[in-house]
Amino acid sequence: MKKTIAMIMVLVMAAISAAGCGGSGTDAPAQSGRTYADEIPSTDYVDNVFKPLINMEIGAAGSSLKAAQTAEEILSFAADRQISDTEETARKAAFSEAWNSLSNEEKEVAKHNFYEEEIADLIDSAFDDYESVRGRFEDAGVSAEMEELSKSEEARKSWNTLRELMSDMEQ
Repeated sequence: MKKTIAMIMVLVMAAISAAGCGGSGTDAPAQSGRTYADEIPSTDYVDNVFKPLINMEIGAAGSSLKAAQTAEEILSFAADRQISDTEETARKAAFSEAWNSLSNEEKEVAKHNFYEEEIADLIDSAFDDYESVRGRFEDAGVSAEMEELSKSEEARKSWNTLRELMSDMEQ
């Protein structure tokens, strides 16, 4: 019931925001070429951030490869969807709704894999010194994608936004 009410509230907020935009060009999303209708639904965060984190097989053979693949998948999602350009209130509401849709066990696994299994650190390292982690991404078959992402300022901004959203869930 809470999920339904939260989703309705997000949709109402998006509809009101879209109606208020009116093409005046005064709101940040309209200036960046995005509209409030472009906001990312909570299901996209579940499918493209949380499920990859939850489905990682830690401690199994190839877990380092899976970590590199998951890092690339999450960063690609953040960059492709340009989450840093989405309206902050709607972005936080959708991410929070996605987070709250997870069971407590899934939340713990997602946090563990994001922070302690190096996903966050691996992505940070790709931006700070790609050469130091190139081999991990090469072994996983995603080196070209990660190298391109590591050079993108938009990808960095969206990664920082996603990292901030994750840290907000810690509180």
